[in-house]
Amino acid sequence: MFRTAILPAVLLTACATPQAGAQSPAATVPAYRAIGFEIETWGRPLGSWEVQADGTVRHTKIDGSPFGKHQVEQRTFTVDATAYAALAAIAAELPQPRLARADCQELATDLPYGTVRLANGKGTEEVRFDNGCRDAPYRAFIAQLQAMDALVGGWAGQHAPTSVEEVGDD
Repeated sequence: MFRTAILPAVLLTACATPQAGAQSPAATVPAYRAIGFEIETWGRPLGSWEVQADGTVRHTKIDGSPFGKHQVEQRTFTVDATAYAALAAIAAELPQPRLARADCQELATDLPYGTVRLANGKGTEEVRFDNGCRDAPYRAFIAQLQAMDALVGGWAGQHAPTSVEEVGDD
């Protein structure tokens, strides 16, 4: 339910039209060459995606438990500049300085974790995250990451897999 509440707000924000004389949101969003996301648990992947500035998307979804037999669905497709700008706008709002798992006061150690990669003309920044951090500021950060994941996942859901692989043991 949390994801379904965030996605419409994100989409509405992305579709808002600036008033006359206002600076365009695109002018304030960093120029990312690519935005990537990986999430895993106990060293096993749960999913990943990467969106290039030209709109090329590679999306990987794990269907089933990563500890047994499961499917790995790959999708490759493109999105338009408006869709990419919506994703870049969320990424641009990630907290600065970056929040760190080491600073968590309340931490559950068995929840998924991962990395967001933000590539620009200067290089690639890797922003690590851990869903186990229960501190309020960190939960807000995780909500932003979930909004990014839900946005890209929504795009992916509109496309058939380009490949499906059965992996793992029963």
